[in-house]
Amino acid sequence: MANQEHLQQLIQGSEEWNQWRTQNSAATIDLSYADLSQRKLIAANLQTADLTGANLIGTTLTEANLHQANLTQADLSGADLNQVNLVQANLAQANLLGADLSASNLQQANLARATLNRSDLSEANLSEVDLSAASLVGAELSRVSLQAANLQSAYLKRADLQRSDLSQCNLVQADLTDARLLNTNLDNANLNQAILKGARLNRATLVNANLTEANLAGATLLGADLTGADLTGANLQASNFSGANLNQANLSGQDLSSLNFTGASLKGTILQNADLTQAILTEVDLTAADLTGAKLPGELAFSQEEC
Repeated sequence: MANQEHLQQLIQGSEEWNQWRTQNSAATIDLSYADLSQRKLIAANLQTADLTGANLIGTTLTEANLHQANLTQADLSGADLNQVNLVQANLAQANLLGADLSASNLQQANLARATLNRSDLSEANLSEVDLSAASLVGAELSRVSLQAANLQSAYLKRADLQRSDLSQCNLVQADLTDARLLNTNLDNANLNQAILKGARLNRATLVNANLTEANLAGATLLGADLTGADLTGANLQASNFSGANLNQANLSGQDLSSLNFTGASLKGTILQNADLTQAILTEVDLTAADLTGAKLPGELAFSQEEC
């Protein structure tokens, strides 16, 4: 339970609290399970504080310093965490439902299994953060840095990830159903077995991404850059690759029949044993593509025989 002296000092207000912390810099702050709901703790120095299980519902923590704070199982639903420093903070299993975390710094924070549904994380720094198995349904994640973050098995249904950086991100088995990923950077991301049904990936960059066994059914990838991406075993039913760059991508053994590749570049693409019958290949560049054993539309198959 919370140290009552610490709690009484804090509820006096941020200015008094910060002054007290300066005078007691060696103190180990214990605010575990404290009820701080609806309080205004703007710019409060809560660095390294123990806030395990604390009630922070609707609390205003704008510009607060929570560097390395322990917020395990804390309830921060509806809290204002705008521009908060949460670097290396432990937010495992915390409830951040509807919280405002815009422009906050959460680099290397632990948010494993945290609830962030409908939270605003726009322009936040989430690089190297652990969001494994976290729930981010409908979360606002546009223009966010998630470089090298761990999102394995995370729930990102209907999340807005437009213009964000997810390069080198671990998205194995993540659920991105109906997510918005327009102009998003997913270079070198691991999307093995990820669910991307109906996701909008127009103009997204997926250079060298691992999409093996991913579910891209109904996804739109208009103008997306999939250079060197591995799509073996992926579900591509009804997906749209118009204008996409699939140079040197691996689509071997794929059922690509009836898919739209209008204006796409398939230079050097591996299409061994792929089924391209009835695929829309208008103005497609197949220079140096590996079509060994591939099933081709009648006209294209004839031209290949002539060569």
